Amino acid sequence: MILAIRRFKGKEHKLRYKEKLGYCTEKRPKKELIWINALGLGETLSLTLFLQELSEVFSDHTLLITSSTLQSKDALENIPLNSNIIHQFAPVDNHYVLYRFLEYWRPKIVLFSELDIWPLRTRKVKERKIPLLLINARMNDRKKISRKRLGKVFTQPLKEFDHIFLQDESSKFHFIDFGISEDKITVNGPLKSAGTILPDTRAIEESLKILFKGKLIFVAASLHDSEENEILEAYKITKSNLPNLVLVMIPRSVELSKNTLKKARCFSKSVTLRNSYSDLPKEDTEILVINRVGELGLWYKMAFISFIGNSLNFEGIKEGKNPFEALQASSIVIHGPKMLEPGYDKLSSIGISDIVENRHDISSAVIKYSVAKSREERIKKGLDYIKRNKLVAHKLIAHILEIYHNREAK
Repeated sequence: MILAIRRFKGKEHKLRYKEKLGYCTEKRPKKELIWINALGLGETLSLTLFLQELSEVFSDHTLLITSSTLQSKDALENIPLNSNIIHQFAPVDNHYVLYRFLEYWRPKIVLFSELDIWPLRTRKVKERKIPLLLINARMNDRKKISRKRLGKVFTQPLKEFDHIFLQDESSKFHFIDFGISEDKITVNGPLKSAGTILPDTRAIEESLKILFKGKLIFVAASLHDSEENEILEAYKITKSNLPNLVLVMIPRSVELSKNTLKKARCFSKSVTLRNSYSDLPKEDTEILVINRVGELGLWYKMAFISFIGNSLNFEGIKEGKNPFEALQASSIVIHGPKMLEPGYDKLSSIGISDIVENRHDISSAVIKYSVAKSREERIKKGLDYIKRNKLVAHKLIAHILEIYHNREAK
């Protein structure tokens, strides 16, 4: 009933929603299969580089990536992943659904990402004696408190995992506090820091470059609604110094774009909403609001500077959003002081990003980096950092390969 209601509201795929009930729409390849389960859009996209490299190491296998949201499915369709990677919606935590799913796909090893842990799902995998790994997981103090309230509902499935790979050292002590043996834990680092596979947007990039010729693109991405006025005020201040500046606003959820559009119209008479892939802005557009999923990579490539949102010091903002896609796309990165996830907080201290506190800081940074020469060293540092961090994905794949071979030897 819940799926039917969600389908009516447009939150589920009209046909493929049945995958969540274990009725698989993709024909199962004859190859042995690895199941990787993520949750939503952010978690799924953070795995794309890892998935691509894992699919090359296991080139004679099929990789099944499952996720729960329609947005994650739409985004994956635009990313050029290897042909032995297929997507299905994740099965709900129900005995009959999981039986159908596991009987059909028959995975040889299962990887769950982050803290997307469901009691029945983990138990049904272990009943079949399939190696079960938790990857890219982390737990801060806030998450620990919320998981403690769940009691055995969280603790019991956590103990089902054969091995747990964490993003940071501080998470390790929280997992041990839940009764996980230290020899089951490896601190591997955050997969996001290794970058991602960006969508192939070359066709639209060429059109946009012609359209925005002579313009400077300033992207403000993953914006919390409380940050939008600060960004718009910064744009207003900066525009008098850089008349060729175009602001691209990408709210943290497409559902918020209409409200973002309304605010933007108070700052400019030339505001455009981008709804579809072929929907090009007008030549005189000053502020462009993006109402599409999976376009961050495109706009980071277009931008000389990117503000990474959910990071200013406002109430309701906790720990910032992913800055690594922007670095990978050769954009200068600025962000607020609340970039607290593993790997995020180091960027400013090693000279790869700038911390901004308010509209005046943001404006100053945009003006400073509008000069191409001032960006060169910072961009090089960012690209080198992403390149070095690919080791995070490589180390994890080496561990998986060892566990997989040990499974075969038993």
